Amino acid sequence: LKTRGIVASYKHVTTVNVTDGIEAAVRKVLNDVNIDPRGGKVLSLTIGTTHFINAVVQSDARRLQKVAIIRLAAPYTAEVPPFVDFPENLKKLMNGHYAIINGGLQIDGRLINDIVEAEVIEQVTQIRAKGLKNVVVIGVFSPLDVSGSNEYKVRDILAKELGLAINIICSRDVGQLGFLERENASILNASITSFAQHTIQGFERAMKRLGLACPLYITQNDGTLTTAANAARLPIRTFSSGATNSMRGASYLAGIDLRSKKGSGKGTLVVDVGGTTTDVGMLLPSGLPRQAAAFIEGALPGP
Repeated sequence: LKTRGIVASYKHVTTVNVTDGIEAAVRKVLNDVNIDPRGGKVLSLTIGTTHFINAVVQSDARRLQKVAIIRLAAPYTAEVPPFVDFPENLKKLMNGHYAIINGGLQIDGRLINDIVEAEVIEQVTQIRAKGLKNVVVIGVFSPLDVSGSNEYKVRDILAKELGLAINIICSRDVGQLGFLERENASILNASITSFAQHTIQGFERAMKRLGLACPLYITQNDGTLTTAANAARLPIRTFSSGATNSMRGASYLAGIDLRSKKGSGKGTLVVDVGGTTTDVGMLLPSGLPRQAAAFIEGALPGP
């Protein structure tokens, strides 16, 4: 393409089955530019969606599932149980089971206690009895575990006993050192995983119907892309991609990345004005968003 602008665009109402609207929009833009999807000219399909976070915000019981949480922390953390700061409605939807067993690390990386396989097997029995399909494994200071053996050892035992049909999320794959933040993010991820898998499989089926054989990518919170397989495993990494997509689009269309290559790029503020909220983001000279350490909310002062 000789231009960095939009070659074709189409806006479609959100359908009950979100895949139908996406398929209709892709089909329309392909027809508008007279491109045969089977001709190999389409190099990739990139989808940005707020479908997953909307399910959480709406506390949608049809899309959220109960989760079992296995904490590797005994004898610590009992005073602050899982879901301690969750909204009550989400807690009722997601809290399926939790236990605190041996494992986890000290702040210097030493083990608190060795993992006891019999304890894990005991949890398997309870998880199976409750019919739970999503499990979070979270160890204290697990991001300090360079080999990942602490959480991964428990994951492997669970997978062996429960089978491959169970979604097992290790917190070290989701978040950083903050224990409750990492646990909460892992719980949200586990609860939405089955729905995310179903949704992304729907995207892939739509591509087949359209005749597209190119890779499918999903936009992430940090402005980068991930494969469909990774998004299905860690959908929480797409939760904040809606505003980020607007930021990245502004960067591309304004040519911010081109200026940065010439050494004259500066940080850029992008304001995304919506119907109910306004999102303000800071773009680095590279055109990628600068991530905040925490959620920042602002308001205009009154008269």
